[in-house]
Amino acid sequence: MRDSHGLCKAAIGSSTHAERAAELLRKAAIRTEVVKISSGQKSGCTYGIALPCEQRRNAAEILGRQRIPVRGWTED
Repeated sequence: MRDSHGLCKAAIGSSTHAERAAELLRKAAIRTEVVKISSGQKSGCTYGIALPCEQRRNAAEILGRQRIPVRGWTED
């Protein structure tokens, strides 16, 4: 998924929470996909969602209302 405004990734945590977040955003008509953010020996894998950066503010608001914590955002 590429967009003229870039791709943002939100670190969510578990794959289950990332899937839930992606489904909520899809219902709000925000293109998103679940991605593996990192893999560490101590903390295991971190999953997140990737979406167009122009939708970052909307996504953060939706996830906040649904109490899905975002550990951090990155932009590619």
